[in-house]
Amino acid sequence: MQDNIPIDIQSSKLLDWFISRRHCPKTWPQQITAIREKINSAIQDMPEHKGITKLLTGTYINYFHCVQIIEILKETEADTKSIFGRYGSQRMKDWQEIVRLYEKDNVCLAEAAQILMRNVAYEIPGLKKGLARCEQIQNDCEKKEGDCAKHARDSQEKYLVLCQQLGIEGKNIKKEIGQLITQLPQLYKDVAEQVKSLRKATQYYQSFTKHTIGNDDITVLPLVQYIADHGNPTVYEWRYGEPPLKIEEPFFVIEDDAETTSGESIDFGGSEIDFGTDVELETGDIDWGQIDMLNDAHEAVIDFSVTDDTGIIVQEDGVEGGIARDSEALTLLDYHKTRNTFIDEILELETFLRQRYQEVLSSANRTQFSLSQTDSSDEVSREQLEIMISQVNCVFNSISGVKLKHLSLIRESPRYVDRLASSLQQHLRLAEKMEKNQAATVEKRKASAAEQKRFHPLIKNLIEKTKELQANIEENVSKKYNGRPVHITGGVALI
Repeated sequence: MQDNIPIDIQSSKLLDWFISRRHCPKTWPQQITAIREKINSAIQDMPEHKGITKLLTGTYINYFHCVQIIEILKETEADTKSIFGRYGSQRMKDWQEIVRLYEKDNVCLAEAAQILMRNVAYEIPGLKKGLARCEQIQNDCEKKEGDCAKHARDSQEKYLVLCQQLGIEGKNIKKEIGQLITQLPQLYKDVAEQVKSLRKATQYYQSFTKHTIGNDDITVLPLVQYIADHGNPTVYEWRYGEPPLKIEEPFFVIEDDAETTSGESIDFGGSEIDFGTDVELETGDIDWGQIDMLNDAHEAVIDFSVTDDTGIIVQEDGVEGGIARDSEALTLLDYHKTRNTFIDEILELETFLRQRYQEVLSSANRTQFSLSQTDSSDEVSREQLEIMISQVNCVFNSISGVKLKHLSLIRESPRYVDRLASSLQQHLRLAEKMEKNQAATVEKRKASAAEQKRFHPLIKNLIEKTKELQANIEENVSKKYNGRPVHITGGVALI
């Protein structure tokens, strides 16, 4: 009955089990060293045989392999066998000696137990971790590929959108931007035409302010009203009330891209376009009020009246006029200070109209500021206010549009062209970098996939050999206990 009771041995304690039951001595490592030396010597002289080649390929040779080698040598060295059953072949003698040393003190069990424990605890888990790492690398690479492709696509789209906003193709950025400068007069002219639609809104604001303050001499939005009546004249004409006899246009040059041209420059100094200035831009941000502009000798006071001490020269033929230089040669919308004043007045008008609109919506009764208290003809309905607000927004969007902003800054500082071109090219460089990163990630993923394929057969082969080794150990131990079943439990069972 006791012979049928199985023997269960924990795989992690297998070697200790053998030593504690005195199947193996504690000095077995020293004996194994001598055996390994003999194996290394004997393996140098082996016959050509498929079985031996298979045993010796990628395998750490243990006792059970040596037994199989002897069985194969019995076939290959059969002609050296004597009538007494002994072999004259030195190969056979060497391997028989190795097996004898293994079986002495059951050193073979100690080594086999150590190999089994190492495979279960380290070798197989290590290979599986390598396999999992390859899978993780591939997943990360796939995600990174998508991110790189998205960033590259976004950068390309941003570049195209910016080029579209500026109205250029983007093939030769500096040259195309320089050519856009010729559109500025027409853009300003379009804005001036739109300002004419604000007459009713400015008159309403004027009437409201006069009624509220009680001063009939007050003037609101002087620049907006002036542009609505006179268009976009020069700063000289706005200040002195007379057009200049002569306009000295500033010199304006934009250098072309060195990569695509032979160093020629775009010179607008001799054209008929009425603008120009020498400005240095110290920051790449679009800031309408932080750019150093041309010197203005008449910026202290804006005088709408024409007096005798304005500097106007009376020519002999009786035509009044003078010479417009520097900032006075620019138009009202082209000169940064008057343009900023114009924008401020537009925002002031919009704020007033929106406030009035909210008052109309919030109460059905007339507010204390209602004009109907004095003049019912000045009453403005909600629908009329909506139209006025829409017209003001239209003018503001035109004067503050991306294209006009960039062109205005370029007009004021040709150096801004380099910064704008660099900003656009940065999107292209980023897209190119992302494409290179994507290509590198693809190569990394492919390399990881190849490494993963290499791990699969290694793991499979090691598991098979470990299970085979486990079966050999169980069989050998079973013989020592009169055939009782032996089970090695623990990590091996989970492989």
